[in-house]
Amino acid sequence: MIVVDNFLNKSEYDTLYNHIIGSTTTQQFPWFFNSQKVVGSNIDYNFQFVHIVLENGKIDSPVTFEVLKPLLNKLKPKGLIRIKLNLTTKTNNIIKYPLHRDINVKDEKDINQLKKDDYKVAIFYMNSNNGYTYFENKKKVKSVANRLLKFDNIMNHSGTTCTDENQRVVININYEV
Repeated sequence: MIVVDNFLNKSEYDTLYNHIIGSTTTQQFPWFFNSQKVVGSNIDYNFQFVHIVLENGKIDSPVTFEVLKPLLNKLKPKGLIRIKLNLTTKTNNIIKYPLHRDINVKDEKDINQLKKDDYKVAIFYMNSNNGYTYFENKKKVKSVANRLLKFDNIMNHSGTTCTDENQRVVININYEV
């Protein structure tokens, strides 16, 4: 697991932030309601808002993909599997979502494929708040604006809500190195 603070320079981060969260224009960023953040879970607040940028090699959001280029250029992926923006809303108490892997596995062959060192997950934190990403091994990474977290695709992880901001926004990137 690698954590890099101030991953983007101020200008690059500000452009990304203004596009997704703090737009000074009248245009609003399009978020789409996802009624099951964790499929099959019956915990409270099991929802989020998402924006798919890229999935299965297809760009679904070309404008946002362009804005993400400084982040992607610095990450230097060999290939992109999925880029998804996640927005969870403020709750009275922090809610931890169940552990998961971004790519589900069906059998031992799939697990061995995911163990390859060339499949990674990157989480880029858009805003600072008291939410966090946590792992099966009990490690936590706090949500700090302009922080990048990279880890192996095989690691069980999950996120939380926050209580001190109206929203917790992260960019989730599944990629090959």
